Amino acid sequence: MVIVAGGPSLTLSQVRQIGIARARDKIRVIAINDAIYPCWFADLLHACDRKWHDLHGGVPAFKGVKTSLEITGYHDVRTLKNTGVGGFDDAPGCIRSGGNGGYQAVHLAAKLGARTIILVGYDYSDDGARLHWFGPHKGEMDKHSNVQNWRKHMRELTDELAGRGIRCVNATIRSTIDWLPRVSLDTDGWEIL
Repeated sequence: MVIVAGGPSLTLSQVRQIGIARARDKIRVIAINDAIYPCWFADLLHACDRKWHDLHGGVPAFKGVKTSLEITGYHDVRTLKNTGVGGFDDAPGCIRSGGNGGYQAVHLAAKLGARTIILVGYDYSDDGARLHWFGPHKGEMDKHSNVQNWRKHMRELTDELAGRGIRCVNATIRSTIDWLPRVSLDTDGWEIL
């Protein structure tokens, strides 16, 4: 499972490599928020905030699975139950928030049965929390984010997943998630799978 986030280091080359692998049915893809636009081939769109769904009109043309942590009012968006900030929740339909959609997508990928999770666009930097590959969010979506807490919760989650036999690797070009093994999407072999 490849998860594409909004970090400013995400490149078109990476999106292309992910798209090729998805077209060859080698992977499944979760797109977080605006990553759905270059990753229209994604299997799942996760946007945790109702505001995001409202700003994008519920993205009606996307026919894959859509999830949120807030009730959106869109009939095709599945609301997941937020059962806390950190850790892992095994209960069906429940995930932990981690304070950001990137954490939630990793939690969701594990619950969907992924054995290897590849993170792309997970800069997790102070500037990356507000500056994205697409620029700032519209409206009141951009706000101060505590990326130190994001990293702390993500570390706890990835350690928990490792204990469950789920491998997380980082293909983000510039990332402060420095405890995960680094991989590159530039190789056609995708030996990591």
